[in-house]
Amino acid sequence: MKTIEISEELYDRLKNFVVDPFDDSPEIVISRMIDIVDKARSLWSSWDTSEETEQQAHPQSPKTKRSTSGQEQVGVLL
Repeated sequence: MKTIEISEELYDRLKNFVVDPFDDSPEIVISRMIDIVDKARSLWSSWDTSEETEQQAHPQSPKTKRSTSGQEQVGVLL
């Protein structure tokens, strides 16, 4: 097992993601966050693949590019 050091501020932010205070360790919280990122990546890559297929099927349509400004619009559906 590896040991990492993080700042108090980051640790406080990490505690905001605790679901079950009796069961969630920092490792569980970090693992959960990595799982979320992995799932998001797989959703984006499948979207990118379908976008490429669509562009190959219709080569005359203009290519759309995502903004590289670093800002993302995030929506939450409850």
